[in-house]
Amino acid sequence: MTNQQTPQVEVTNVVYKNQVKRTQSDEYVEITNHEKTPIDVSGWQIASGVGRNKAFTFPEGTKLVPGQSVRVYTNEIHPESGGFSCGSGVSLWKDSGDEVRLLDAQGNVVSGLAYDSKGNFTKTTTANDKTSVVDTVSTDAKLNELLNKPVLIENQETKRYLFSTGEPIKGERGDEGGWLASSGFESPKVVGADANYYNRALWKIVPNGDSFLIENQETKRYLFSDGKPIEGQRGDEGGWLASSGFESPKVVGADANYYNHALWKIATI
Repeated sequence: MTNQQTPQVEVTNVVYKNQVKRTQSDEYVEITNHEKTPIDVSGWQIASGVGRNKAFTFPEGTKLVPGQSVRVYTNEIHPESGGFSCGSGVSLWKDSGDEVRLLDAQGNVVSGLAYDSKGNFTKTTTANDKTSVVDTVSTDAKLNELLNKPVLIENQETKRYLFSTGEPIKGERGDEGGWLASSGFESPKVVGADANYYNRALWKIVPNGDSFLIENQETKRYLFSDGKPIEGQRGDEGGWLASSGFESPKVVGADANYYNHALWKIATI
């Protein structure tokens, strides 16, 4: 699709702080078709430029008639404005500021709208821009530069480093027999630390097929996800604390890749 062929569909509004407390299920993003002809937006996405990892994909057969506006809510369905919802049980758009991007089915940025904590809005991209947020080649190249080298993994919101506690593994991988106390050994926790104490916040990203093992440099333990797989849509658990009705399972440092729980996907936003 060339610049001249890019449809004039824009992000025209984002309501990032509405009436529903905590989950802010009534947040929404609005897009508008400014063309004089219907536009098929099947496979198009709404994504964040700087906020949490999130995206909404318009289903097959979604068309906007000339002048039509539709809204995509965080976790509400309003048929009168299109009936689209991300189905997220948690707030998606940051009150402190974020950027909404509309991507076409090829991953090209069609429109963008940024805002700050004071409610000031700025158009960041238009249909005439050549910017593409999905740049697979450059993304892969950047990731390849990090493979098998010591890296710090910092949380975007808390600024804490992934940190491996406990003793380094001894013997061969798998000698501990599992990661639960019932197996005879309970794997030590991985926590969020404010600094790289004793180099235990240094990790290596090791390719394993189309996934990755994340190995701590000091303890040689793998980043390992305990618990059952998620069910339903992202956000259905409502939070991560027991007070939210569901307590998220732990991440631990295991000595081996039991049942592939130490395999990770790395996604960009």
